[in-house]
Amino acid sequence: MLEFYCKKSCRSCQKAKAWLDENGIAYQYVDYTKRLPPRRIIEEALASMGAAALRKRHKKFKELADAGAAVWLREIEKDPNLLGRPILVWPDGKWLMGFDAEEWSRLLKG
Repeated sequence: MLEFYCKKSCRSCQKAKAWLDENGIAYQYVDYTKRLPPRRIIEEALASMGAAALRKRHKKFKELADAGAAVWLREIEKDPNLLGRPILVWPDGKWLMGFDAEEWSRLLKG
């Protein structure tokens, strides 16, 4: 089953949740402010996406945008709200960050 890491008040997360529900896709909801995705996934996201894995609207984004993965990881562990969302994690460890209905349809519905 997919793990769906998000925050209830996040509009992108709300849209993603509605999309999952409308498309009958089973998932386990995880409030990522209480439990972050596995560290390996965060590290992979930071390595592959760079600063794009961070929320641009976060108060520290401008200050941290050029800091690098080690600093980003440390700051995310202090304040999970810095990490982009929503995040889907498959049982095999594959992951996806951010909501794009077309991409989700391609990956989740075949």
